[in-house]
Amino acid sequence: MACGGSPPPPASPGPVEATPEEVASLPGPTDLDAPPADEADALVDDPPWADTVQAGPFDNGKMWTFDAPPRDYLSETYGFTPDDEWFERARLGAVRIPNCSASFVSPHGLLMTNHHCARDFVVQATADGENLLDDGFYATGLEEERAVEDFDVDQLVEIHDVTTEVETALDGVADPQARSTARDSITDAIAERLLQERGGEDGGYEVEIISLYNGGLYSAYVFRRHTDVKLVMAPELRMGYFGGDDDNFTYPRYALDMAFFRVYGDGGAPLETPEHFSWSESGVAEDDLIFIIGNPGSTSRL
Repeated sequence: MACGGSPPPPASPGPVEATPEEVASLPGPTDLDAPPADEADALVDDPPWADTVQAGPFDNGKMWTFDAPPRDYLSETYGFTPDDEWFERARLGAVRIPNCSASFVSPHGLLMTNHHCARDFVVQATADGENLLDDGFYATGLEEERAVEDFDVDQLVEIHDVTTEVETALDGVADPQARSTARDSITDAIAERLLQERGGEDGGYEVEIISLYNGGLYSAYVFRRHTDVKLVMAPELRMGYFGGDDDNFTYPRYALDMAFFRVYGDGGAPLETPEHFSWSESGVAEDDLIFIIGNPGSTSRL
């Protein structure tokens, strides 16, 4: 492309066909001699790099499930020996909400999550003539909190290993399609059985069969589902989304990417949540051990 006032660039020449002599002079593919079969087997059985390339226990990061925490590793490496009560409080305090994670942060159902996880519900709670997404919202009392719909709060209350039951149903099924169908059938049956044992669809529970380690483990996750939720606080979009999506992957970060909701119980009162994460005015110190607890949308680490 020429800039204004300059002559146009010369036209590029058309394709040039090589002569037979030029084609003959081009180097051809190199013939590689395959190693003898015994040498090839030796490379597989005893690779020369075996002493230098070792798989480590945390090559894929440090991510664990609540039913199999590395207690010995935590104790030996960090001097931290959490008991069952600690794990239960962490599991019940961290919850799953639509497409996001959240945490109980008070004994009365107060729930904290990210601002970007709350935006659709902020819009939903907006009355005519308001613009809560741009202006923000803050309820000064319970009576000012605003109800939202389709905001399911799932609290993981039980984990059951159902691997043996699944493998028994798949035993002898060799065809891949038939095996996939059998797997779906047995996992659906397990989930339905556990759900019926807890009152069925109206019992307030959700059951999911989770496959980990490429099918090496099947676990039934039983969630207590809470559906009565109200918006408590959300900052204006300019603060909640300050820095845009780029800042979402940086640290330190200066956006107020947070929002608060409250979960209510069956009687219409705030849900009692003794297992919650308390506010700390001191924050963390250098070399403090930190756990990130939540519900990843997807992961290939387990």
